Amino acid sequence: GDVAADLVSIDMASQNEVVMLVDVGTNTEVVVGHAGRLVAASCPAGPAFEGGGIEYGMPGFEGAIESIQLKDGHIEYSTIGDIAPQGICGSGLIDLLAELRNHDLMTPMGVFSEKKQRKMTIIPEYGITLSRDDASNLAQAKAANFCGQLIVMRKFGINPADVKHLYLAGGFANYVDVRNAVEIGFLAPVPEERIVKIGNAALQGAREVLLSRKKRESIEHLVKGIEHVELETTPDFFEVFVEGCQFKPMPMEFV
Repeated sequence: GDVAADLVSIDMASQNEVVMLVDVGTNTEVVVGHAGRLVAASCPAGPAFEGGGIEYGMPGFEGAIESIQLKDGHIEYSTIGDIAPQGICGSGLIDLLAELRNHDLMTPMGVFSEKKQRKMTIIPEYGITLSRDDASNLAQAKAANFCGQLIVMRKFGINPADVKHLYLAGGFANYVDVRNAVEIGFLAPVPEERIVKIGNAALQGAREVLLSRKKRESIEHLVKGIEHVELETTPDFFEVFVEGCQFKPMPMEFV
């Protein structure tokens, strides 16, 4: 449903260049298309980047930390609504993980540099922390996104550099720092200027389908030709998933 509506919104079927759609959520959908061919996969990422299973995680409501920077040993942040922080939403969690990695405060395996440390204080005045368990849950959610993108691109026979436009959709997509998302392997390493944030494309696509019989007939025909990849039945799925659990960029080449 979401994928069909997304495809209507961005008119993916008529693209003359290799394009990719990543609709981020509890289920992340990935589609690669070129010259009428579409390959898709659904990635059961779970709710970690929407706050589920993360002690101080939360959806993108007022009071959620939406961006984080580590400067001179202290954390600078901004919250939705510019009010006191209550937790960290998806875009903030991506920033936090990237900053901890960039400053060698966390290994790619999600282990704090002080190996016995189980919890790190992020915003001391509000008691907001990140634990090893939080990092593990985020790693597994990220790995699902990683697997979906890598396996679909590989199935299509392309590398990230071949993608001319990466359309990023979903609940918090508009707020994601794409450079940080690429650095931790949340997004494929497509050149930053080619990544296009399209917000809630599924809603826009659904609206267009409801208002246009022609659009509806077009998408009904289109979805019949989509090649669907079952990630879990991919022979090396487990190896790709384990690699995807690490907070580091996706390989630049795999085909």
